Amino acid sequence: MSFFGRLLGRKDDGNVDEPAAMPWDQSPSMLTFIRSHIVADQSGLTQAGRILPDEERVTAGSKIRWAPGAHDGVGIYHMERGDNNDSINKTMELVLDFCRQPTAKNKAAVYRHIVAESVAPIIDSVIEKLVQEKRINQVRLHELARSLVTEAPDREPVKFGIALLGLFRNPADQELYQVLGRHDEFTLFCAVALANSSDEPDDALWTLARNVTGWGRIHAIERLAKTSKPEIKDWLLRDGFRNSVMNEYLAATCARAGGLRNALLDDDVDRTLLTAAGEIIEALINGGPAEGIDDYDDAQSVIASYLHHMAISAETVRDFLHVHAIKRLLDRDDSKWLPQFEAGWTPENRDSLRAKCASILGWADWSTKVQSQLTSTDDMEFHYANLAAQAIGIPTWDIHWQRLQHKPTDGGRWYDVMIGCDEPRLTQVLEFAAASLDLNTLATGAADELGIGPGFERHSCLDFVLQELRRFPRRGATLIEAGLRSPVVRNRNMAIVAVAAWPRDEWPASLENAVRVAALAEPCDEVRENLQKVLNGEPLSN
Repeated sequence: MSFFGRLLGRKDDGNVDEPAAMPWDQSPSMLTFIRSHIVADQSGLTQAGRILPDEERVTAGSKIRWAPGAHDGVGIYHMERGDNNDSINKTMELVLDFCRQPTAKNKAAVYRHIVAESVAPIIDSVIEKLVQEKRINQVRLHELARSLVTEAPDREPVKFGIALLGLFRNPADQELYQVLGRHDEFTLFCAVALANSSDEPDDALWTLARNVTGWGRIHAIERLAKTSKPEIKDWLLRDGFRNSVMNEYLAATCARAGGLRNALLDDDVDRTLLTAAGEIIEALINGGPAEGIDDYDDAQSVIASYLHHMAISAETVRDFLHVHAIKRLLDRDDSKWLPQFEAGWTPENRDSLRAKCASILGWADWSTKVQSQLTSTDDMEFHYANLAAQAIGIPTWDIHWQRLQHKPTDGGRWYDVMIGCDEPRLTQVLEFAAASLDLNTLATGAADELGIGPGFERHSCLDFVLQELRRFPRRGATLIEAGLRSPVVRNRNMAIVAVAAWPRDEWPASLENAVRVAALAEPCDEVRENLQKVLNGEPLSN
């Protein structure tokens, strides 16, 4: 007897329409997998729990690996919804077929359709139609939803099941949402279900938000934006905005929901909150994919209060960078300040705050603090010190050169060295690159690789060398030739740009031969066209 027959307590009637193998019987469910990667008294999941068991199937044939929840998150934030009517109608048809006749065959039809779909673009419309469908059998819909949530080994059916189960507003299902929601791939759907399961969902959403750090946190916190609970508002300001995607996605939400303006009006603001406030303000100034400083009505008040505290309490390199970010904002061209002046800023308070920034940034001991932190072995601490050094004007190339020699497979260190490299230093850098990057293992032949992820670390390093060689015509032929034979498209493109910087009549014979061979072997049309252009002495396409 099939699993579904056992689930409904049916007798084995030899139904010839029942599929021989059920998709949900093929491997452990997502729920079982995620439960197995929860560690008692620890947030989130183990590292191994981040890669879902259907990952290989989902990414088959694609060179792009989405971070957990990223595909749905990017779709929501950055892509217009297309015409999904056919998919919505087909989904409705299959769900209604099951609810009229709950056979394994009909359930399998729903399952196989959903596995091939991306649930996020269609789910709102499907739910709306289901709610309006008065004749649907609610018991059977609930059976389908709970079965998908607890038994499905594939991500899209689990998402679909969570969305359906959330319609029933059963508080007993919250434990399922908290478990599955620990994985960023499912947090969005679990957050919506939790919000629907209670008239006061804030505590449940807060628990969920603390168990994720990526796209899941972004989705969970957006649903906490109207919280009135002081402990949650305080957490939003001190930690909630931080995520592994971009703090910019949550800065405005947490500043408003957490009450940043009022928090900074207190005379005594502790160090943890000051640091967090600086991070929020800088993220708002950076703007980008979400609301920025121009969308935040309390910007003037918050910046004024923050600088008031910094004038007394600034002490860390991070403080310096946050004040420096505010100074960059205040230094923007006057033409870009018209919206701010219309929103209540005045030239006088702008100039006053700019002077306060200049005063703080001018403190004599910043240089000593930055130079001390430039010796840090912690990569993030060094990163902040490096940014501050650039702002102050402290030379850092020798430090970057030393760091690179300690870890020559770190692409970021190659970037820092090459971006500050000049002609007198170039010879030793190119010799080190040729010796440390193992060019023979990089130059395995042209292919269509993106060069992202494990196994491509040295290709990434070569990228940063090649992209700067355009500034140094007649230099780095060996590295350019290796780049032309790289399987990574980006390497080859960078190598072509470097070749194009050379006077055509000064190519060494080996380089000319490498370009001609590369043009014959190149599998990508656009790259091949550019190779032919440099051979003909023509300018490259932009």
